[in-house]
Amino acid sequence: MKRKEWIFAGIFVLLLSCSSAWPQATTGTVTGTITKSNEPQANLQIVIISQTVGKEYKTKTDKKGQYLCAGLLVDDYRFLVLGANGDVLYVNDSAVRVRGPNTTPLDIDLSNPQASRGRAGTDADARSLTTSKMSKEQIKAHDAQVKADNEKVVKMNEFIGQYQAAANAQKWPEAEKAMQDLLALIPDTTRWEFYKALGDAQARNNESQEAIQTYDKAIHIAQSIVAGKAAPDPRNPNPDPAKAKAGIGQMLIAEGNIYVKLEKPEMATPLFQQATADTPNPGLAYYNLCAVEFNANKILDAVNACEKSIAADPTRADAWFFKGAALYKGGPTPASKGDTVAALNKYLELDPQGQHASEAKSMLETVQK
Repeated sequence: MKRKEWIFAGIFVLLLSCSSAWPQATTGTVTGTITKSNEPQANLQIVIISQTVGKEYKTKTDKKGQYLCAGLLVDDYRFLVLGANGDVLYVNDSAVRVRGPNTTPLDIDLSNPQASRGRAGTDADARSLTTSKMSKEQIKAHDAQVKADNEKVVKMNEFIGQYQAAANAQKWPEAEKAMQDLLALIPDTTRWEFYKALGDAQARNNESQEAIQTYDKAIHIAQSIVAGKAAPDPRNPNPDPAKAKAGIGQMLIAEGNIYVKLEKPEMATPLFQQATADTPNPGLAYYNLCAVEFNANKILDAVNACEKSIAADPTRADAWFFKGAALYKGGPTPASKGDTVAALNKYLELDPQGQHASEAKSMLETVQK
């Protein structure tokens, strides 16, 4: 195998695991505890009714009086608590507003229903919409907006499902189209994961420049989340900075791999270097950096990067191979001979049938003569 081909051993490590599985998180959840005089109320039925389409969701409290109802579409809801005989123990006056994917808290004290209504979650209490106080025109406009929001939610989830099915079947043109349709529906989203998925599909379709542009946009959005400067997004109200930071590292590696394929290692190197600082698990970034430096004949830099990759993940066999190969390429000295042998033997121990096994054995024979 030619040395230039060795770098590609790690290129697809990330890409093969890049098909994200997103929950249908554009719906919301209501959860809380029902008590009476501070005693939890078990086995009470809860009925949550959409004020727009009349759809009902039902659940029950557990022995601790706790309940949870997930998968509620964007809407305002009437909330009822029923006793064992079906008698109504509680009904809310102000609508409980659900705006997914956040969770709306609603604790209820049956001995003091008025206080319960006041605690319909700080979010619901501050933003609740009491349709009984609205004009007919306002109610009509409100219902039309909620209906439009729900239709958008359904369409979003449809596109997500199409992407996941296509990605699982490795039908990347179909996966790309699903993401393009999704992002056309919500062009101002802060869900950087959607742009990453589009970039992954474009990369698989050998649309290198398009993928680079998409990754750049996704990285910019993710960086704004990490910095706490992301624009408000009702469909992503609580973005996770830690996940965004990890995503930045993954996308930098993916973009660097594209430049490697384009035979532009000078463009890939700074991306891999940045990725080592922007991911909680930098082993892959250091490994790719090691391979690029190796092919650029920067022996000391390659060894250094491989050692950092090994420190982050001692089980990455190819990092041991490249360390040994770099030491061998630099010309084994009495001082480096032992490290060369140890690294190549470790590679063979971890991956005895690996694609570099024959090269490793050949180098070992030469060094040990």
